[in-house]
Amino acid sequence: MSEVKVVATVDRIEGEQAVLLLPVADGEIPVNWPVSLLPAGTGEGSRIQLTLKEDPDSEAEARQRVADLLDKLTRRSEQAH
Repeated sequence: MSEVKVVATVDRIEGEQAVLLLPVADGEIPVNWPVSLLPAGTGEGSRIQLTLKEDPDSEAEARQRVADLLDKLTRRSEQAH
């Protein structure tokens, strides 16, 4: 399974939201991020590493929950008619 590591800079913190600057090919893009999901001690100017990877087990579970919900809604709709 492949993963992508991105080093972001905390540009600023505005209340409960931090603005992270993520590197892209032609510079940086700002991304809002909940302060509650930052490591303890992180502040403006901090550099943090984000690791992104697929989670096939959780994905399969999420797909099943959605399929079950759609099935339930479809049955309810058919019973109403």
